[in-house]
Amino acid sequence: MKKSTTEKFSTWTLWSPLKFAAISFCILISIAFIYSLIAGAIYTPATIPQTPLMILLALGFICSVALQINSLPRAKMDQRSFISIHNTQTVLLSGLFITSSYLVARYAQQIIFYLFMLETRLSATFIITLTASLLFYLYLLGLVIANIYAKFRRIREFNVPIWKIICSMPFGFAALWTPGYIIKSTATKATAFTPKSKWMQRATNWICLRPANTIATFIAITTLSGFFFGFNAVLLTFSLTLIFGIWALQRGTKSFIQDMPRKYATASVIFNAALLAITIIYFAIPHTSDQDVQITISDTEFTTIHQQ
Repeated sequence: MKKSTTEKFSTWTLWSPLKFAAISFCILISIAFIYSLIAGAIYTPATIPQTPLMILLALGFICSVALQINSLPRAKMDQRSFISIHNTQTVLLSGLFITSSYLVARYAQQIIFYLFMLETRLSATFIITLTASLLFYLYLLGLVIANIYAKFRRIREFNVPIWKIICSMPFGFAALWTPGYIIKSTATKATAFTPKSKWMQRATNWICLRPANTIATFIAITTLSGFFFGFNAVLLTFSLTLIFGIWALQRGTKSFIQDMPRKYATASVIFNAALLAITIIYFAIPHTSDQDVQITISDTEFTTIHQQ
């Protein structure tokens, strides 16, 4: 039986991130447990190597990401669907992250003391608390992955090659998905993913009603995302959106859509490669720290000559 669009919409915002949190948690815990058993039988507790464990955990995490992406819907991502999905994901992600950060900062001393006491006792409450916290942040991570994949599906509606999308990450990726937020869809007639909430449907209708509404909402949502992704990423997104706007104004919307899979996507790949190279060079070159300046103060003996 074919799933309804409302069920698919909740997949992007709730069920897929939750499944990712549960699956990745089970995979990572299983890897750590099995590795500790095998390594414990070979090495002494003080000499157990950690590098193989880190590699295995990374591979387990990659498998979890692949499973989540494979389970997400592959229907056409029109503008209305993308706006409703992206906005909901961003509000959830930023709201939950801000709330959790406030609670951690507000009760930092109590939490540290409480966890320390629980850890020394190895109680069931400590395990439950640690598990719940890990699952919560894995859910946020799953929400990020779903958001990136939604952007990927929207970019594909403009016939941008997959390799160009991948090669535009991370710095040039915003140059490709922001046009999908602002430019109206022409390939699909119906909305692929519809939120169940009526007020969310009305909000999406208002956003898509006029370009000014779309741009204003884009600015607000992108600024809100800075609380999670960082405001440097927001500044980069706004800068790339400005470049897209200038390009679209000079060429026209129809010509820009034709340019997007070729010239525009290639430009985003080149920009990403250049910024990646600059970043790698910056961190590869050793930076000289401020040298300690030693000031030697010698005692000077003052002799007073008394005239007799």
